[in-house]
Amino acid sequence: MRIFTNFDTKLRRKKYEEYQREYGPDNVLCITRSRLYRWLKVFIPTFVVALVSLLLLLLSYNRFGSSPFVYILIAVILMDIVFAFPILGKLIDYISDFIIIVPNCMIMYDQGGIFRRNVITINSQSIKTISIRKT
Repeated sequence: MRIFTNFDTKLRRKKYEEYQREYGPDNVLCITRSRLYRWLKVFIPTFVVALVSLLLLLLSYNRFGSSPFVYILIAVILMDIVFAFPILGKLIDYISDFIIIVPNCMIMYDQGGIFRRNVITINSQSIKTISIRKT
């Protein structure tokens, strides 16, 4: 899906295939965010927000009845919107951030929202050391 000019959810596949044609399939590596990131940063927070919203609505309806329920519903919807934007940002990061490694360089694509894309290319000759930190 392509929205506006900078946000393309199929960019990863297009670039990967382009570099495979150029360097050969064995010489190209594509690194993306892990599925654990998707669960911890997208699915679980979405579930928690939905569960809290549902509990707030049920408890407020049981406690106050139907007369102020419309105002409570509006407040819960606004709260959901406020908490949904950071989750949406994490989803965009999961879908669109990737690194492609080819024999002579490393290209990092960072999509920040629908209007900003940052592409950084590092020549393999300029890489001195690589350190990995896992938590």
